[in-house]
Amino acid sequence: MTVLLPFVINAGLNFVLGLLIAYFLGPTEFGRYAIGAAIIVLVNTALLDWVRLSAVRFYSLTTRETQPEIRATLDLLVAGISISLAALLVAAVAVGIDFRLPAMLLSAAVLAGIGAGLFDYHGAIARARFLDAAYARLIIVKNLMALALMVGGAWLTRDPTVVLFGGLVSVAVALLAVRRALADAPLSIKAARKDVAWMFFVYALPLVAGNAIYSLIPLMNRSLLASAHGYAEAGYFSLASDMGLRLFGALGATLEIVLLREIIRLDEAKGRLAAEKKIARNVVIVLAVALPVAVGLWLALPAFDRLIVPASFQGRFAAYMAILLPGFAAITIFQAALYPVFLIGKRTGIATLVALLGLAVNVAVVAALAPGGEPRAYALAQSAGFLTVLAVTGIAALRALPQWPPLRDCGLVLLACAVMAAAIWPLRNTLAAPVELALQVAIGGLIYLAIVWFCDVARMRTGLTLWWAMRKSRKAGAKPT
Repeated sequence: MTVLLPFVINAGLNFVLGLLIAYFLGPTEFGRYAIGAAIIVLVNTALLDWVRLSAVRFYSLTTRETQPEIRATLDLLVAGISISLAALLVAAVAVGIDFRLPAMLLSAAVLAGIGAGLFDYHGAIARARFLDAAYARLIIVKNLMALALMVGGAWLTRDPTVVLFGGLVSVAVALLAVRRALADAPLSIKAARKDVAWMFFVYALPLVAGNAIYSLIPLMNRSLLASAHGYAEAGYFSLASDMGLRLFGALGATLEIVLLREIIRLDEAKGRLAAEKKIARNVVIVLAVALPVAVGLWLALPAFDRLIVPASFQGRFAAYMAILLPGFAAITIFQAALYPVFLIGKRTGIATLVALLGLAVNVAVVAALAPGGEPRAYALAQSAGFLTVLAVTGIAALRALPQWPPLRDCGLVLLACAVMAAAIWPLRNTLAAPVELALQVAIGGLIYLAIVWFCDVARMRTGLTLWWAMRKSRKAGAKPT
């Protein structure tokens, strides 16, 4: 599927982007940049993400033809919120409100947050209309421009504000590249409807509130860490946190896109029961992707740290990442496997409740451990909060589903991860970093894939065999006789 390619590219480029920015900025300035980056996520999530979520749920090829007021209302909302937020920023800077951050850094972060919201919204529109080529162009243009402008800005100026503005410009260029392909019609205020906007708000508010809290947790931890131990320590923590959130965020989004649109189609065509049964089966697929990535990255951390991480971050990066990894895996599983249960059932209130619980756990762990002067307490608190979210939503989702995920397949995924770990554990810290990392990836990947293939986990082997047979049959039928 064309939609998979941009996400593979996106994950790789985002990983490289963060490392290069950290390399040129150094720990202290990267700590400031990371706080700005967390503000971007918070602004996007709290103020614009509800429009994206509404587009995912209510906008489709069918509603595009039969309910044009859906797209008109979405477009008007995203334009109105963006303009209003920009005006509020100008007013706040003009009157000199003290946000405890440099005004230009804050302005760049807020404007980039607006840009990120517009980017995500247009990505949702492209996916809803199955415009995979336009979606690929949106992702690729944005990432290539970000590499040039953000990394170039870091290299030339060593200024985090310039880097944030570079990200904003890269989004603007990407949106211009797909403007015509994604347009339904010129923006029409008359076509938009207040009752439709209210429906969007009521539907998405609980999810938005929950996601805003999730994005507040990293921002709070970075700010507290910078206050207690300095921007350099916040930079060490933030590089690991950013890399993990980028990698596992892209992984979760990829799985969500591929799996969720089939669920929505089933819901429209065959009803909620069929969609919920599909969600239960998809849990295995999500586990089969997320768990080996988390386990493999943890096992490869020493070699990865020595080979790829900038020298000024080495050691500290691996120490923080090892603690943060369980939380990253938890959020990926929640996003791709459990979130569709509440999305389809329109029971989104639980998202806010569990997010508040995760925040409370994060605050409690920080309060208990951070006063002792241990910076890694903030990483432990973040992971504990995210794992709490997974545990509570997992219980709620399993109770709501009409059937459990196939337990045999879940057990085989865990077994494959354990065998993979046992095979590559002895390689840790034994060879030159390039050789060690290459062997760990090759041996671990082959062992894991072999077990999944021969045990036919989630009927992956059966599905691929049938697909290959059908492909050969179509080719044979197409040959002239």
